[in-house]
Formats: sequence, C-alpha cells, structure tokens
Amino acid sequence: MLGMARPLGRALLRRCPRCGAGGLFTRWFTMAERCPRCGMRFEREEGFFLGAYVVNFAVTEGLLLVLLMAYVLVQANASDGVPVLPVVLATVSAAVLMPLVFYPVSRTIWVAVELVMRPLEIDEELDADAHRAV
Repeated sequence: MLGMARPLGRALLRRCPRCGAGGLFTRWFTMAERCPRCGMRFEREEGFFLGAYVVNFAVTEGLLLVLLMAYVLVQANASDGVPVLPVVLATVSAAVLMPLVFYPVSRTIWVAVELVMRPLEIDEELDADAHRAV
C-alpha cells in the first residue's frame, strides 16, 4: 500500500498521484482521461468523481466556517459592532468562487485518495502499461 504523503502532495500540485507527471488538465475544468506519462486511467469506474465533489464541498464548507468564526470573534471583541454586509458579500463570494478555483485540485486529490485506499488492480496496471508514454 502506498503512503499518503507523496500521492497527496502530487495531487495538491495537480499532478498524477501515481507518477508525478503534470499536464493532466487540457482546460481548467477538463481533465485528461489518462495520465500522459504512466497511462493510468483516472475515472476508474462510473461515478468515480463523486468523491471529488465531496472533497470540494468539504473544503468550501471549511472555508465558510473559518470566515464565520472570524466574524464571530471580531464581533465579540468590537465595542460598537461590525457591519454584516461586507461579511455576507465575502462569504457569498467565497461560496461561489472556492468550488470553481479548487475544482481541478479536488479531482486530483480524489484520485490520490482512491489510489492509496484501493491500489490499481492487475488489469488496471496492464491497461495503464499499454497506454504508457514511451
């Protein structure tokens, strides 16, 4: 079983968790079907990237929680109160922009988590080798 640090570190840089190759995305929202170097197929089964949605959702919710806690702390320490409109605008902006910005990273993180938790099977290894860049 692979250690989690190396695949996750590669994933955070939008690289292949298996071999570390870049160029996994043809556009911001379009991920290649396979790694250009090792040939690993990223979508290992139908609905595979539902986990990436969960990762993206959790990170976005975490950011919103941090913003809310920051507001509560500032509000608790302010003698005359803090206007709520800037906080609402910042929170709504974060809720809209964070999933868009984090989208490709959430996909590579999910591939890394899945690769560590469920390593490639023999047929997947052979399939990747058949598509490996020379």
